[in-house]
Amino acid sequence: MSVENSSQSRLNQIEAYETQLKEYNKHFENLLNELSLDLENVKIQQQEIKSLVNCPFNPAHKVPSKSFGRHFRKCELKFHGIHNELGRRKKLPSSNFFYQNSPSVISLNKEELQQISEIKEGPLSLTVDQRLQKYEKEIGMCDQIREQHQQQKKDIYQNFDQVWEAIQKMKEQSQGQKTREELLAEQRDYKRRRKSYRAKNIKITQRTPTQVHRDIIAAYMEDFKLLAQFEASQQDQIELPPNTSHR
Repeated sequence: MSVENSSQSRLNQIEAYETQLKEYNKHFENLLNELSLDLENVKIQQQEIKSLVNCPFNPAHKVPSKSFGRHFRKCELKFHGIHNELGRRKKLPSSNFFYQNSPSVISLNKEELQQISEIKEGPLSLTVDQRLQKYEKEIGMCDQIREQHQQQKKDIYQNFDQVWEAIQKMKEQSQGQKTREELLAEQRDYKRRRKSYRAKNIKITQRTPTQVHRDIIAAYMEDFKLLAQFEASQQDQIELPPNTSHR
């Protein structure tokens, strides 16, 4: 009786384990269905994971045996500081965006430089007449440019005397010219002073060549300022619209 009871209890335990295992399998299948997976695919993935090879340069890298060679070369270059399979570093992003509105910065593009420096080859051999014709053409262009430049200079300096007289008038108006009475009063005051003061005044008013040069430069700068003011006033008069008469 004891043997039969023990065998019966074992059978009951086996049945309980089988029913529990079936329940676990059902739960597992439901979970796979929710993840849109299949049991066979899971087995294949597990086999692939078991067949992964560790990278010698980075232990965190686990690579399939099929692509281990390519990964090994790539990781070796990266380990030695080379970030590209071809042995070249990656190009840095262009900084032209930051200097688009800067007038003092010129962007040098490799393709544009090649287009600029590209030389178009002409005919390999030229006859004497062709070379002479080409030479005369270039000389004619140079003469034309020279004549235009000289004409511009003539136009600039054509009315220079009149402009200079107008500038001197502006200078006299701005500084104020002394009258004859003022000049006579200064001469009278100077004669009334003692001779000792005159001698001291001569020593005081003696100037070195450097001071003379400074005064000359200052006078020229004042003339240039007046010339710029005169040109600006002339330009304003040109830009003003003519007065229209209304009936």
